Amino acid sequence: MIVDHLNSWKKNFTAQIWETIFAELAALHENTPEGEKKICGDDVILKVFSYETIHTESNLAEMESHRRYLDIHTTITGVERIDWHPVSFLEAICPYEEKADEIIYAKPDRAAASLLMIPGLFALFGPADAHMPRLHATDSTRIVKKAVMKISSLISF
Repeated sequence: MIVDHLNSWKKNFTAQIWETIFAELAALHENTPEGEKKICGDDVILKVFSYETIHTESNLAEMESHRRYLDIHTTITGVERIDWHPVSFLEAICPYEEKADEIIYAKPDRAAASLLMIPGLFALFGPADAHMPRLHATDSTRIVKKAVMKISSLISF
């Protein structure tokens, strides 16, 4: 997992494709249309969407990881919490689903780390990073507009 400010991406990534990725993320704003945009074929895909945050105990809250894609989460408007846990400590309750590129895990009693995602930050999750997004950052529901950049795990840093 890497967490940083969008403007600080060059500290962690050197391959040319990352400049394109972070230029796309930096250009996002509250009026960015929701939907999916292929940045580099099926290797880099931007997804923009909105939702209401949920409680950890909600049936919609899932601890997930991916194999084929890395995820970069960034909040455009609002604030959410993303819980993180290393997959090596978790029990898979739904095996890897290739089409969805997803493994679902039993929820741990508590997260190893919780990220408060505010506009301007990004969090990158790799195959070893289980994450549970969409969570309340406070005691109440908030509307969040966010982006997830799906990046082929074959792309080098």
